[in-house]
Amino acid sequence: MTLCVDFYGLVKELKNKNVYMLIGNGSSNQFRDMRKVKGILKKVLTTVERDSYFLYFGDSVEKDKPSVGYLFELISKLRKDITIVMIQITKAKGYGIPKFVKKVYWHNDYVLKKRWGGLINNKPCSNTKKWVSLNNKLTKGIRKIFIFGGGKITLEEFKVIKRLKIDYQYFAVERKYNKKEKVTSSDSMRNRIGETYKKIE
Repeated sequence: MTLCVDFYGLVKELKNKNVYMLIGNGSSNQFRDMRKVKGILKKVLTTVERDSYFLYFGDSVEKDKPSVGYLFELISKLRKDITIVMIQITKAKGYGIPKFVKKVYWHNDYVLKKRWGGLINNKPCSNTKKWVSLNNKLTKGIRKIFIFGGGKITLEEFKVIKRLKIDYQYFAVERKYNKKEKVTSSDSMRNRIGETYKKIE
């Protein structure tokens, strides 16, 4: 059963825990080669302490449309000791809550033009603003952020990650789609990877 918590309840639970994030390709671009992505994820999980927490932001968990959300589904199966908590806007309640989510923090702190997160006038908004606030309240901060490709919001969040000096690891994984066009092996690496190509090292 998933429990709803407010921001202070989330801080209280995570205060002295090892907290991680995983961001990257969403449902519009997806992952092109899940076998490769799954291999990377398995290696990543060997570096994560037992009984750690991961922050999840409501991305689609559909297996046939593999995005960063589906990676959380895999995490829940590969590492049953890891607790996944969700931070999401109340407007998205209709999408439901995946079974792997143990606790969810719903919020109304967003504007429609940037409802999922990122930056407005170089300041974090929506879900980005919430994880930044959480990072500032945690004893150890967010331990590390794993970046699997990604689009414009990922690039904006990367600016925040650098600004806050949060440890991160980037993987230049290929996307499945570029604006609804299927990416092929004959495309350039820039097109196969997308917005984060050579912008995150």
